[in-house]
Amino acid sequence: MNEPFVDISSPIHRTAPTVRVAVAFVLSLVTALASTPTVPLAALGLGGCFLLLARLPLGAVVRRLMPLCLFLFVLWVVLPFTGEGPALGSLGPLTVKGDGLALACLISLKSFSILLILMALVSTMHTFDLGHALNALGMPTKLTFLIVMSARYIVVIEREYRKLRNAARMRGFQPDTSLHAYRTFAHMAAMLLVRSHLRAKRVYNAMVLRGFDGRFNLLTARRSERMAGCLPQTACMAGSVVALVGLEVAVRLGGI
Repeated sequence: MNEPFVDISSPIHRTAPTVRVAVAFVLSLVTALASTPTVPLAALGLGGCFLLLARLPLGAVVRRLMPLCLFLFVLWVVLPFTGEGPALGSLGPLTVKGDGLALACLISLKSFSILLILMALVSTMHTFDLGHALNALGMPTKLTFLIVMSARYIVVIEREYRKLRNAARMRGFQPDTSLHAYRTFAHMAAMLLVRSHLRAKRVYNAMVLRGFDGRFNLLTARRSERMAGCLPQTACMAGSVVALVGLEVAVRLGGI
């Protein structure tokens, strides 16, 4: 599985995965529930700081932000011209509404903030480290196992689909809207389902032969290596959580 942000040496990477997942969850939740731009702006600053600490390549970060930018572009085309607030101006036959413009700004701030936080704290760990962290935080074992194995083998299933598609093309298949094309796609989907089921049985039997009992077993040496020297980063992340939650409480109480 392609994990370009994992093999980097940085203070974020040296922080325990459990701490990173917990901090990312709390910060994202507080940001998503905010009703004013104050907290999302602060979260955006925290996300930028986390990205700098994680030492992620700028080009890869920008590429991951592009799909979000396209989605927000659609919102900015629609939302500023909707709403019931006062009119701020006109653009041809369309009227720019204050409520719609404020909502578009708020959604954009929340989206970028949450994505930057998750990119810096969660996408910088291996999939199995994420599984161990979720399991340690109390997520059901079966659900954690399903998430980790799906992330591991989705690429394998996609590779099987490419093989089926290439085989069909070599036999002269051209996708269109005919009944023959629909029947071919149905056969490919059925074959992909059967191959996935057979591979799942083989993988499960191989794991059972290696002592798998339904739990994620993490080596003690690796756990101590992860925890060693991460206290300053943990303290900083805990401080950021307390600061953002305190800011949200102050906004809710009308202090800011």
